[in-house]
Amino acid sequence: MSQQRIIHPEWRDYFEPTKYPFSDTATLSNNEADQNFIPEGVFLDAALYPVGGRARLYLSKIVITADVATLYIGDPVNDELASGTVDLLSPGDLIRLVDVYGRPAGIFVSEASRLLTFQGWSTGEHVFDVSQTEFAARVCLPTPQIGVRGFELDDGSVVTGDVWFLGDDGVVLSHRVDEEPDPELPTGTRPVNVIRVDVVGDPLFRRRLCENVFAGSLFLRTLTARQDCREVTCAADENGNISINVGSQDAPDTILRVRATAGGVIFETVGERLQGAVG
Repeated sequence: MSQQRIIHPEWRDYFEPTKYPFSDTATLSNNEADQNFIPEGVFLDAALYPVGGRARLYLSKIVITADVATLYIGDPVNDELASGTVDLLSPGDLIRLVDVYGRPAGIFVSEASRLLTFQGWSTGEHVFDVSQTEFAARVCLPTPQIGVRGFELDDGSVVTGDVWFLGDDGVVLSHRVDEEPDPELPTGTRPVNVIRVDVVGDPLFRRRLCENVFAGSLFLRTLTARQDCREVTCAADENGNISINVGSQDAPDTILRVRATAGGVIFETVGERLQGAVG
């Protein structure tokens, strides 16, 4: 007679009789008078990644109101790294966690029938410590608080995710890729994206916006020199510069003269006239 044996049980079936996603040493009970106890299997799985979270993440407290349960996770330094809510009247299967700035910080996987256990808890704040509700290491994903992860506005709100930078009057933004040291890589460096901000410094741009009394700036784009049937046109380089150099060093002073007129710019040499028109 053959006997059936399950070699690889399903993930949830395998961990259901254990304290997972809590650690094996967690008591799942606090020291309050009502002795609140979190039954094994209330949470089927979890992934916790609050920004700046340290080692030994744990379920720090559960706040119960008439129709909502708010779960907080923390570490030994900060007991309110992130939080998520459960609708006690109509619970779902997922509890999404966010930090104080509204950034994603983790998720609990459960079932509506399992989360109904919090309906039996009294209203108020139920506090736990690390020894009672520490999470297993495999569900904690370290997320160090380095680099720029958001921008706090004047009203206290935080902008995260895709952010657009737009240069305003007198401000020019450019992007470049630099190299910074990284001894762990074979090359010794790694590329980093850099946003450069250049402030032109136009002190009258506010007045121009309000009064609209300034004409637009005119820039010299090309120089054309003509003599008899010959014509030479010089364009600006990639930076908008046009270089004019003296062709001979025989004389101690230059014979080149430049005059501005109502119709353009006139270039002359002493003794023989050459004209250049603005293209």
